[in-house]
Amino acid sequence: MVRCADDSLYVGIASDVKERVKRHNWGVGPEFTAKRRPVELIWSERCESLPAARRREKEIKGWSRAKKLSLANVKIQEGDRRLALRREAAEGSTKPGDVEQPFESAGADSQGKGE
Repeated sequence: MVRCADDSLYVGIASDVKERVKRHNWGVGPEFTAKRRPVELIWSERCESLPAARRREKEIKGWSRAKKLSLANVKIQEGDRRLALRREAAEGSTKPGDVEQPFESAGADSQGKGE
């Protein structure tokens, strides 16, 4: 998971996380992160296989911003809490609705939405 310069989050998978973050910061890859550089790695997790990584990615993308930041053990700013509450109220639900764009792993062509 990376945090972009505009404080949005980007969740995905990569076989070489350090290299993938470098590529995001070079502007190589998805337009979402290219427009929000620099990005900072705030959390990563090793999975036993590509299918396991895809399942975990999908799970995390369904989480609220607060839960993602909690996983990354990042302090949630008061402004983030207010923004999350406004989003939930606008959606008419307390369930998270935002989905981050996944990392692109070598040879993969996954797509997603950024926060």
